[in-house]
Amino acid sequence: MELELAADIDAVAGLSRLKALTANRDGRPRNLAIKIVWHDSPEHALFEDGLTLAEQRGAWRLERIVPGAQTWLPAQPVPIVAEAPDRETLPAPLAPLAAFEGRQSISVHVFDGHPVTITVAKGVLRAVTAEQPVARIWLSGDEQAVRQAALMIAEAVPVSVPLVSLAAAGIALATGRGSAVRHTGAPVLPVGTQVTAEALAHILGHLFDVMLAHANVFLLAPEKPIEAVHQMRVAVRRARSALSIFRPAVAEGALNEIGAGLKQLGGLLGPNRDWDVFTDETAPEIRAALPNDDRLDRLIAAAGRRRTECQKTLATYLGSSAFRVLGIELAWFAAAEFWRAPPVTTDGSDPPALDAFAARVLQHRWKKLVSAGKGIEDLDIPSLHGVRLRAKRARYAAEMFATLHHGKSAHRFIRRLSVLQQRLGVLNDGAVATHLLEELGGPGGRHAYATGLVTGFMAARAAKIRPRIIDAFERFKRQPAYWA
Repeated sequence: MELELAADIDAVAGLSRLKALTANRDGRPRNLAIKIVWHDSPEHALFEDGLTLAEQRGAWRLERIVPGAQTWLPAQPVPIVAEAPDRETLPAPLAPLAAFEGRQSISVHVFDGHPVTITVAKGVLRAVTAEQPVARIWLSGDEQAVRQAALMIAEAVPVSVPLVSLAAAGIALATGRGSAVRHTGAPVLPVGTQVTAEALAHILGHLFDVMLAHANVFLLAPEKPIEAVHQMRVAVRRARSALSIFRPAVAEGALNEIGAGLKQLGGLLGPNRDWDVFTDETAPEIRAALPNDDRLDRLIAAAGRRRTECQKTLATYLGSSAFRVLGIELAWFAAAEFWRAPPVTTDGSDPPALDAFAARVLQHRWKKLVSAGKGIEDLDIPSLHGVRLRAKRARYAAEMFATLHHGKSAHRFIRRLSVLQQRLGVLNDGAVATHLLEELGGPGGRHAYATGLVTGFMAARAAKIRPRIIDAFERFKRQPAYWA
């Protein structure tokens, strides 16, 4: 296994003196100069295609700077599109765009009897008008030994999963456009994916990228925390749903540890998102309907203070070594092989192919949703909340497997699920608001009058949305089982 970590250039200098590493070093380290130059056309034609042409010691390679439609797991080596590419197929003319120049130290260390090669590179990214000091650490060896080495390093210096490759960082410095985001939104399986474990690795890698990128946005752009929290929370939920979906298809118990880490992160994101929805969506609606009410304004102000407290707690965690270690664990897990062995079947038969596995999952989740919504006209709020959860789980599964089916049926299925989930979410917002108001004192607290206003408003809104929920559910039920 190979794993790449990013580090502060000053902090990484102390690794050579880290006793835990020097004690298990095998031989003397080698120190070499390193220089990589990335080329493109004046119109940045390669960059627009997510590519760059790298030159190192006279060797040329065409490499990716963003994943594109293929799998590129976080902290994994840059995908090489072509070694020694045919220059006639490349845009012309080509010129140097950015470069990395510095020194690297290569050493071998032994962890539980397994050698791990650790390469530490530190230097400067240069463009025509700017430069930036950077450091990277590459680890290579047995996957469990690589994990042990990475965590040992993380205990000593603040290392993290790189958000972008060295090339992408250099090109961003040269173009001034900012680094391209590796992944956004829902994961989409590469066309032709057939192996179930490879599908899960791709999904998890995509979602871990989304989490880490938006955590960085939350820390560096405090004026945009709301969307960053929302995207992180959705990515965590999708990842946990993926673990639930694929658990029967991998080695027993292999997903438990990673699931616990995601649950902890989700537990911190949940309150932040709930307060964001209340203060930025629910409260303005109520204030517009009931303007100039001082008691309502005081309640909303108290909610704003509570949200700020939650944001500070989340920021502390996202900036901590604990979150950096979680990121390393997630990236390592996505690339690891130990969990990919399929479970042993009782009859000795081969596990189902990915399309058969997906059809079974979709059928199961569709049946659960239809069953939960039976007699939807008469369901109470808690039961409708259960329908919403089933709709969300069915949508996540349908999004993950969408590329396995051609035509518009899958997209229509996802769209109608989204509408149903959104309308049911209005009811859920009311239930969440009631819970949040309890934190501010509830009906008997200092904001009792304003709490009553909010509760009444949410009840009235719930009554209005019910017919639209029923309509959305009936439209969804008429969808054919396109996976059959």
